[in-house]
Amino acid sequence: MAFKKRRIFDLRHVQAQQMATTAIHRRSHPMHNHSHNPIQPQHRFRQIGEWFTENMRNYCQTTSLHGFSYITRQDISRHERWFWLVVVILAIITSIVLVVVSWYWSQETPTVTVIESSHFPTWNIPFPAVTICNFNKISKSKALSLLDQMQVPVGINRSELHNLFNLTLLPVDTMISNDSLQKYDRILSLNNLTLNRLTQQLSPDCIEMISSCIWKGINTRCESLFQRIDTMEGQCCTFNYFGGISNNFPEKIAYQVPKRPYRVTGCGYPTGLSVLLNPMISDYYGTFFSGFGFRLLLHDAYNFPDENSETKVVTTTRESFVRINPESTYATNDIRRMDLSLRNCLFGSEMTMHGLRRYSFINCMFECRVRMTVDLCGCLPPYVYNNGSYKVCGVLQTNCIIHSKRLFSHALANLNFSLSIVRETDSFPCGCLPDCQSNHYVSESTTGRLDISYFANRPTFNNATDRILLHVFFSDLMSTRYRTDIFQNWLSALASFGGLLGLIMGFSIVTAFEFIYFLTFRPVFNYINRE
Repeated sequence: MAFKKRRIFDLRHVQAQQMATTAIHRRSHPMHNHSHNPIQPQHRFRQIGEWFTENMRNYCQTTSLHGFSYITRQDISRHERWFWLVVVILAIITSIVLVVVSWYWSQETPTVTVIESSHFPTWNIPFPAVTICNFNKISKSKALSLLDQMQVPVGINRSELHNLFNLTLLPVDTMISNDSLQKYDRILSLNNLTLNRLTQQLSPDCIEMISSCIWKGINTRCESLFQRIDTMEGQCCTFNYFGGISNNFPEKIAYQVPKRPYRVTGCGYPTGLSVLLNPMISDYYGTFFSGFGFRLLLHDAYNFPDENSETKVVTTTRESFVRINPESTYATNDIRRMDLSLRNCLFGSEMTMHGLRRYSFINCMFECRVRMTVDLCGCLPPYVYNNGSYKVCGVLQTNCIIHSKRLFSHALANLNFSLSIVRETDSFPCGCLPDCQSNHYVSESTTGRLDISYFANRPTFNNATDRILLHVFFSDLMSTRYRTDIFQNWLSALASFGGLLGLIMGFSIVTAFEFIYFLTFRPVFNYINRE
């Protein structure tokens, strides 16, 4: 009991000792004992040191921090006290190092993406855009009609018209001589045409290739579902595409088009999109493929269709089932409030696009490549979506167009290096940040021979021997949803730091308050009680 009582700090006892020490000092130095002499600074510092030492001794004896009580215990040897002092100092250093490392990790990886649910309903995810592009880029009937109508300048053979038509394919491996380009330019000028207008007149009408459409099990007019769009594949027909600022639907049905992407509430091909495609084999004139069919691009409804899209190939006399397993990623409000340099992603409404409706990494890369093409050629290729703010390239810029076309297939389009050189980059190309929120459509396809008897009782399709039946649908009612969140918020940081300090030293908020209490409130209370 005597030992426990001695642990209780009494400021009056310390002051009495200090006064006694002062009196002894004065008696031993009488020449300094006069009422007008101020207290020497060395003596004041000594008093503060004694006061602080006594406070720390009492704190060590009463605190719940591990090991501190052994430093001031009088019932153990001096060597043991020094040992525990070293242990406590090492524990403090270790705690500080671990807290700093934990803080550094949280700053180095400020965000984390985790699986929130593997049973997220697919009806909460928009149906993907389905873009269909014919292998054939030039309609034979349109080409033959133009051959008869177009005039040829004096001194130029009409066979040059075939080469001019093939020029609209823009092959990536062949450069055209300047003499040939001059001839083609004279032909187009004589017929009051441009390369862009010639491409549009020669392109097959994609609506004519779609014979029948079924959406959610209901026969629907294809004109109300599909619209024409200019892509790198030429003119294609796209379903559920909302990336452009305006649409290309006929005016008489434009009001029926929804303002947001379609969604489905079921799975299986009867609940999705089914179309009967006609490749029009007899109309083939110019193509890069050896067969007959279509390229199928599956992408987000707000993303421009390019090489980043999920790509499938459907060929004639086949029935294809394309099953989609969607995945959704969203970001919490804490991510939205974070600084852009820490989260390294953008929401769709945080940046304005010049020719597209919403920001995405795909759209940003597309517009960056468009700007690089304009800087390189001074104009925009005819196969690229144009909002009207750029000049369209003519036939004299064909070689530059062919050269710039490679930009749209490179991952790092702004780096002019050989593809065999692998580089690590610290920043994203073109300054395009990833999407904070996105939908990804993983697809699988199954193909079988089309049963011609399916059209036996349908007079409209009596010549359907080369048709393609395509089904695009969600394969399951549930999908995977990912959540992007901050690595540590204030609560998790408090738990992390508190766990480290508590594990090593037994530290808590109460012990921190004890330290402040012994250095501030306790002396004040003792002074008040003395009065």
